[in-house]
Amino acid sequence: MSKYVRQRGCKTLKNGDIVINYHCCRSGTYKPKGKSLNNLKSQGSAKIGISCPAVIKVRQSTENVVVQYFPKHQNHEIQLEHLRLSESDRTAIAGRLKEGISEKIFLQDIREEITVDSGRKMLIEKKDIHNIKRYFNVQFSQKEMITKYGKDKICTDGTHGISSYDFNLYSILVDDEHKNGIPEAFCFSNRSSEDVFKIYFSAIKNTVGKIETTTFMTDDAPAFYNAWSYVMGTVKNVLLCAWHVTRNWHQNLNKINSPEKRKIVNKAVKDELCLETFSNLMKQFIEDL
Repeated sequence: MSKYVRQRGCKTLKNGDIVINYHCCRSGTYKPKGKSLNNLKSQGSAKIGISCPAVIKVRQSTENVVVQYFPKHQNHEIQLEHLRLSESDRTAIAGRLKEGISEKIFLQDIREEITVDSGRKMLIEKKDIHNIKRYFNVQFSQKEMITKYGKDKICTDGTHGISSYDFNLYSILVDDEHKNGIPEAFCFSNRSSEDVFKIYFSAIKNTVGKIETTTFMTDDAPAFYNAWSYVMGTVKNVLLCAWHVTRNWHQNLNKINSPEKRKIVNKAVKDELCLETFSNLMKQFIEDL
């Protein structure tokens, strides 16, 4: 329920030891950068105007590090709203914001997820979101995102049965640096033919230009990649979505009549990306059968 910050630089003693002091983040006086207090959050400044004696003193020599901890806080109460969000929370929030979710919907989602262990996250407000956007440079449009991240990987996804009118949703996604899936383009159609996907991908090409990606991930329908390679060119790595691979494996297990062999196959089925390891496993698998 507290945070410590370094208010000034390191101090080097005559013997070469380095001293660093980390003070309670509530210590000190708020000094606005502009001419007004408009930049303050709704709860006001975290600074209490005087000092809090809680401090962590670090002394580092060539031989060891000595830490003195003075945990007693004074002159302020424990107020969760004056703590900063953790780095992990800030990174997770930035990832969700890059997906294009609006601030209003994001705040609604956060409040629906609140538990007793949510900590500072339960008090997140628009000012926090603006700070996170600025820190993580969350200002990409879909066009910029697919241009930046599409060079590494393009993922396709088909969602069926979304309405009673037999229309399907086909999405193009990319991964950002935090491995968050970011939807970039959408197509609604009551057909899933290669010709439809050619029109879809041509519309993307006309907007952002030709996308030369390293990896194309799709489901087990060849129409997606056939249309992509026709419009954008061939891709070095074409991968099947893991969910579709697993589903097809389990569907085909039923073709094995022998329960004993079905059990062996089910146990052996797994992902393996190393060619040498895969070859050895396949050899052993065939011997087992």
